[in-house]
Amino acid sequence: MPKSSQPEVNSDRPAPESDRRIWLRYPTHRVIYCQATARKDEPFWPIRACDISSGGIKLMGSPKFERGTILKLRVAYDGTDNSSHFTAEVRYATPSPEGKWIMGCAFVEKLNEKDLQAFVQESGSPSKGG
Repeated sequence: MPKSSQPEVNSDRPAPESDRRIWLRYPTHRVIYCQATARKDEPFWPIRACDISSGGIKLMGSPKFERGTILKLRVAYDGTDNSSHFTAEVRYATPSPEGKWIMGCAFVEKLNEKDLQAFVQESGSPSKGG
């Protein structure tokens, strides 16, 4: 029987970070507002979105939210009262060199294409690795 020309998959070796990403990521510097859903009496905190995809968002800011925290994210559009709300779960939080926190979050419900494009319309091109 002839051997396949396809390389064998080695499941013992982890895939590189870029190969594990499912969705295309878009870089952004948009300021959004977040609130831990368990603390509804707290105000929404301003926080910077670093990148976004249909499946998640990377945030950087002063408040640190622990892994597993569910965040309500509010995004204002066009300098008007138009805004959208999304819910995301914090997957990791690491300190940044600037003394802030970088938090990777997964959306509870995947963003649809319309909401994703509205978020990134002025943010530029997608980043490699998706």
